[in-house]
Amino acid sequence: MMNLRILSGLTLALLMGGAYAQERETVYTKYLNFSALVDDASLQANWLGDGSTFWYTDGGPDKRIIWRVDPASNTKEPLFDVARLRVSLSKALGHEPPGSGVPFELFTLSPDGSAATFDLEGKQFSLDFSSYDTLQLPATDPAVTAAQARFTPRTFKRRGYFGSISDSGDTLSPDSKWFATLQDDDIVLRSTVDGRDQRLTFDGSPENAWDIESTRLRLGAGLTISFVPFSSWSPDSLKLWATKIDRSRLAKKYEVNFLKTEDELVVRPFTTAGGQPAHVVPFIVDILSGDATALELGDTRNFYFVLLAWQHDSSEVLFARYSRDFKTVDVMGANARTGEVRTLFTETAESFVNIQHDVIYFGNAGFTALEDARGFLWESTRDGWNHLYLYGPDGELVRQLTSGDYPVLDVVSVDPDREWVYFTAHGETPRVYDTHLYRVSLNGGRAQQLTEGTGQHAVKLSPSMQYFVDTHSTPDRAPQIDLRAVDGTLLRTLRQADIGALTQLGWTATEEFVVKAADGETDLWGVMHKPYDFDPSIRYPVLEYLYAGPQIVTANRSFAIGTSSSQNLPRAIAQLGYIVVTLDARGTPERSKAFQDVVYRNWGRHEIPDHAGAIQQLGARHEFMDLSQVGIWGHSWGGHFAFRALAQAPEVYHAAVSSAPGFDPYSSLLYEPYLDMPDRAKAAYEYASPFRLAPDIKGKLMLAVGTSDYATMTEAMKMSRALIDAGIHHEQVVMPQEGHGYTGKAEMYFIEALVDFFDRHLRP
Repeated sequence: MMNLRILSGLTLALLMGGAYAQERETVYTKYLNFSALVDDASLQANWLGDGSTFWYTDGGPDKRIIWRVDPASNTKEPLFDVARLRVSLSKALGHEPPGSGVPFELFTLSPDGSAATFDLEGKQFSLDFSSYDTLQLPATDPAVTAAQARFTPRTFKRRGYFGSISDSGDTLSPDSKWFATLQDDDIVLRSTVDGRDQRLTFDGSPENAWDIESTRLRLGAGLTISFVPFSSWSPDSLKLWATKIDRSRLAKKYEVNFLKTEDELVVRPFTTAGGQPAHVVPFIVDILSGDATALELGDTRNFYFVLLAWQHDSSEVLFARYSRDFKTVDVMGANARTGEVRTLFTETAESFVNIQHDVIYFGNAGFTALEDARGFLWESTRDGWNHLYLYGPDGELVRQLTSGDYPVLDVVSVDPDREWVYFTAHGETPRVYDTHLYRVSLNGGRAQQLTEGTGQHAVKLSPSMQYFVDTHSTPDRAPQIDLRAVDGTLLRTLRQADIGALTQLGWTATEEFVVKAADGETDLWGVMHKPYDFDPSIRYPVLEYLYAGPQIVTANRSFAIGTSSSQNLPRAIAQLGYIVVTLDARGTPERSKAFQDVVYRNWGRHEIPDHAGAIQQLGARHEFMDLSQVGIWGHSWGGHFAFRALAQAPEVYHAAVSSAPGFDPYSSLLYEPYLDMPDRAKAAYEYASPFRLAPDIKGKLMLAVGTSDYATMTEAMKMSRALIDAGIHHEQVVMPQEGHGYTGKAEMYFIEALVDFFDRHLRP
């Protein structure tokens, strides 16, 4: 019999026929929902009143077990006796509950742990653990329901710095008497006592709107998003930090709603690079008098302001003031009564002191307040790496807490009693992107690594600061969840992810790799996805997914269970018979400051040489990579660089999909920290603009964009015109009423178009 494993991919496909193609399509489709192929990949630890003991659930609805874990005795036992519970519930319900396990997932324990209350079949019950008697509780009093509703946060429309409108949550005052919210661009309080509204300001408008803090976003690797609670309230619940944002002089972008009976034109204020910025004025608002006191800052144009923290006695609010070019940050304090401002300290950099997105979009200035007015922690790259510095309450530098050739990522928590700072960092050598938990004393000394094993470690500390739950994985190892003492001692493994469905379907592990940058010296790290039935004797076409923007790393170095089809696409599309590569090249974060500063005033010069060089090095190592068929795709700034790849490295890349591309560096202030201001760096802006590259495009190109993406729709159309004028044929995918991120059916429509594009242009 002929050995199929030595045949070319084309011959194999022809011999296998439609069944082979259908199998690939089936595997690909399931990989788009990768989380469904992996069970037990996460764990929610629900900490009890002692701050150390917790419970978590195992199993699905049909056979759920709820475990109680006591780290002090290192024991794990069922919280509910399932057999007794089900007998008791059968009596209370009049029939046996469904399944064979605990038929509910959420419950509330009494303070002494003697009883649990839960909802089941639309009714509320109470279980007595001593007798296992279940009692149906009376229907909730409407007055109680109304009171609960008054304590339920609502959402409000928030414009943010750049004028984009998003839903944000009301914030509850520390004394639980008021929710702070926005209505019609004014600040409004909602009483939890009687539900009435009390307007604090009366002069807000869309062009000159009030703003308060709400939940902050955090952007992580692989463009993953998390949410961090944050509030404008002073600790005494009597004042609010607020800003008033004048957008009346901003440039205008236009969004057209084509799907209504008559076209609707929506005007979007936007700040162009070097153009008029939003004028932001910080205030302290007294909720009793309604007085809004502007901070004594002089001219506040061309600055960004970020709330850091209130002093514990509510006498002062701390905030950061960033210069527009991000070369300077002032950490300042404002007297809560007078608005008088003092500067605690100032930091400068020749390039930029922070990643702009971290500060402006996500409110993360690298500041952590300490309890009892002991000062604060500050993150800085002043010694070439992102490290922690301890400052006193008046802004005096006490000491540098961490040092070495590695970057601190995030402060996880501070234990004020034991004076430990817990933080994550890439401290492993030579695996420069592995993430571990560390701790360092506020009194100085060497940082201690608390997690072990390669890969990415995501940790949750117990409220008591005595234990933590560690979820860790690598690209080729599914998540394992461990319980550790706070000194790093392993107590037990709580869960090991089950990839049985994945291996049954077919799985070839993702691989990490290291190549050299275009400078021939710097190590670059990436990941490679292969088909489920990978055969090294077959030559596969190659795809690269890139972002290459300066504010985030893209290669997922965990097992990477994405929450959307777009996040899972690099792994999924490999199942159609591609080798898929993702790389973080120079100019990106989470390495040294020098590694990231390569982008400064050099946008477009080093990204594609690094990426193209990586593909060539990998092709030289692996005969299974067919470098005569290489495609690339990216979204947003990834779309920008995917386009550049066809012009700057046509000998490597033969087809590209440029999705929601940010092409024009003059169009947005987002470029300013990385290119410098246009009046100081004209040559850098001209080089960064890819429109001049339109005549140089080789290979096949698809442009994709949503018509409601007012930030990049115009740029995509301008590029399309430039290509037409240059006689360059290209494809377009235009999705009506979609914004910068595609949703629902439009997301799948784009993915299908991308898959079809590469199938047509990279297959033999």
